[in-house]
Amino acid sequence: METLDAGCFLAPHATACCRRDTGCAGRKGSDRWSVAMNRCILLFGMPRSGTTWVGKLFDSHSDTLYRHEPDSVRRLSLPLFPEKKNASEYHQELEQFVTSLPQMRHPKVVGKQPLFPKSYQSATALVAYRVSVAIAKAAGSLQRNFPCFYRPNAAGSGQVHLVWKSIESPGRLGVCIEALSNARAIHLMRHPCGYVASVLRGEASKRFDGLEPIADDPWLLQLLLATPTGKAHSLSADDIERFTPEERLAWCWVLTQEKILGDVESCERVLTVRYEDVCADPLGMTRRMYEFTGLDWQSQTETFIGASTRATNTDYYSVFKDSQASAERWRSELAPDAIERILRILHASSLHRFYNDDPRAPTAISGGAV
Repeated sequence: METLDAGCFLAPHATACCRRDTGCAGRKGSDRWSVAMNRCILLFGMPRSGTTWVGKLFDSHSDTLYRHEPDSVRRLSLPLFPEKKNASEYHQELEQFVTSLPQMRHPKVVGKQPLFPKSYQSATALVAYRVSVAIAKAAGSLQRNFPCFYRPNAAGSGQVHLVWKSIESPGRLGVCIEALSNARAIHLMRHPCGYVASVLRGEASKRFDGLEPIADDPWLLQLLLATPTGKAHSLSADDIERFTPEERLAWCWVLTQEKILGDVESCERVLTVRYEDVCADPLGMTRRMYEFTGLDWQSQTETFIGASTRATNTDYYSVFKDSQASAERWRSELAPDAIERILRILHASSLHRFYNDDPRAPTAISGGAV
């Protein structure tokens, strides 16, 4: 594998069926956001997989319009793990959802920091945007979901790429890429031990919504076990009850990743990227992701990469951290027996080809996690 492609995995059986460059609905100019919609970039990954930082790598480009987890605010009706063969049933809903993204005003969706200068936005408009976000977040303590009175929508700017970043819809990626025929997607994957450690750390510090910790709630795992991918592992409800929290999370990781990769294996418009490779070579991997999604290289992105990877911020959700330490923190954070249990589950799946680790050699690295 060439250096440029290190850590990137195109679908192994990509065929011409996914090479279409037609618009998402075959329409041209049907609304003022149609061009942005038809140049859509999907950035999908499981929670605690580095999607926020990588999302900001895309947002740092002056020709992108970034929307942060909009499907966590405006819910889609399609299942979390739909079957790819049913993609046509969700085509209209997904098209309408993507078309609506430039118009959204929720501060979670349009206000994730930092906010970057854009080619379609004046310096004055950028100041107004930053002020609007600050006001909306301050007002949110008094009135829930207080909207941003101003946010860019890039209307009429044909060169803009719309970026939809999601941790809600990784299991929908196959359906989304099938329904949005001109979209390109980055599927971000993090080591299962890194994912498990980060989720458990977040639960311990009460960073997540919900009354029950994710690791103790069997709901998501039961959904996954009901999928064709899940049924192939022959796990039962009794098995779920016996699992430790680390094992439940590891199985969620395995079944979700198997679902994603199985759904996109025949599409060359999806690139699987390991978070650890982005941390190890942020410049090279960002260039590769930009090239894949049709973006040119810009100094603004290079500056942001330097700033975001050398910082020592320990906030759970910050994008300014020591990226290499973030990727490897699990090695010193998880107990050796927990690492072995997680890797045993990983090696029960073909996914082990992505990660070949020696569980007996944890590395002592400090720092925060993305």
